[in-house]
Amino acid sequence: MFKRTFHIGFGELCDHSLDYLQGMLKDARVTTILSLKNLAVHEIDWQYKPGWNTIGALLAHMVGIENYFRVEFVEGRKFTDEETQKWLPAMDMGEYLPQLIIGQPVEHYIAELSRSREMMLESLTGITHADLTRRIDDYDAETGCNLAWVLYHMAEDEIYHRGQISIIRKLYKDMEGK
Repeated sequence: MFKRTFHIGFGELCDHSLDYLQGMLKDARVTTILSLKNLAVHEIDWQYKPGWNTIGALLAHMVGIENYFRVEFVEGRKFTDEETQKWLPAMDMGEYLPQLIIGQPVEHYIAELSRSREMMLESLTGITHADLTRRIDDYDAETGCNLAWVLYHMAEDEIYHRGQISIIRKLYKDMEGK
């Protein structure tokens, strides 16, 4: 059962900033999962127009991006060939969109979202404040970024796509009513 707690706890990890980041990531994911209530397979795979994202594709994208960020920025390694093959379609969508329409029920996506977030949170338990703030040569050639921003960006991306899912659900209901 998924339920928002409306509380971010402190003192569980070695650094309060880690507690805050984990609390933010947990709440963002629970809120996403709760927004998927009563989704049928045909709604998950429905496209407003050919080439448009589906709810399922956006959910797969959230999972793919989270796995990429965990591997690349937290674990500090590149995807294996197998990981690239598995996650690239969801990360890029676009030309891969037909591969992301898979006829799976919402429970499949909830399990994937839960698993990827559990893996991310587990990987974050071993990081330090220095890991959060060290410069990463990515995103901006001049300033780079840091892991704290990468994790913020991951949450920001999820929330943005949750908004798209809400719009797709409204378009679907509107089209079904005609």
